[in-house]
Amino acid sequence: MRLRLATCLAVFLAAALSPAARAVEQVRQLGVYVPPYYAAGTTTVEPPKVAVDPAFDKLLASRNAADIRKVRDAIAANADLVKPTTMMVLAIRLYDVGLRDDAVFWFYAARDRYATVEAVFDMRSLALANTALAVDNFVGAVGPAINSYAFCDVARQQAQEDQAIEWVARHPYHLLESQELPSAVDDRNAALGETLARLRAAADKSKALLAQPGNLAEMKDLRAHNQADARFCWK
Repeated sequence: MRLRLATCLAVFLAAALSPAARAVEQVRQLGVYVPPYYAAGTTTVEPPKVAVDPAFDKLLASRNAADIRKVRDAIAANADLVKPTTMMVLAIRLYDVGLRDDAVFWFYAARDRYATVEAVFDMRSLALANTALAVDNFVGAVGPAINSYAFCDVARQQAQEDQAIEWVARHPYHLLESQELPSAVDDRNAALGETLARLRAAADKSKALLAQPGNLAEMKDLRAHNQADARFCWK
């Protein structure tokens, strides 16, 4: 699996991937199931089951927004150490407690951090295959809803995507230095730099596409068809 870097296409998929609903229902909780790491509660009052990081699992399962903010702040304070899967779960829980702008940022940061891991290591190895599958499943399960909310405000989405890339650049994941995992490249620093450059180029291409009035109108039409604004752009 190769994590998508050509995010320009995702601009339109963000609208298209949210299925049209017969009756509009605001999406207030993300029904994500990525075993064994995460299982959403069956109701809005039932806490999720979280098993992504022993240091954060209990807080991430809380329905209290203050607890989720504690995890967000702890991850920000230890930015180089946190796994992309933990950041994915943080994004889900931030969304669930109403901190949806934070959810967008941490989803993008998790996705982009994983892109750097994928660029450096052989993700087909036994040591990393489960991580590759988990991140792929999280992106597929979380991405459509996160992007459907993010594109309620195109300028804000673009700023958050840029901020996430720069966060990943400022905080290289400590695992990239591991000599125990099978490397896919000879020069890890070069691979990291190339990946960040591709992420920036993809974000710029997305901006250029949406700067064209016809493309922006098409995205808005898709969102209208899928009732994305009513489902995700509530205050």
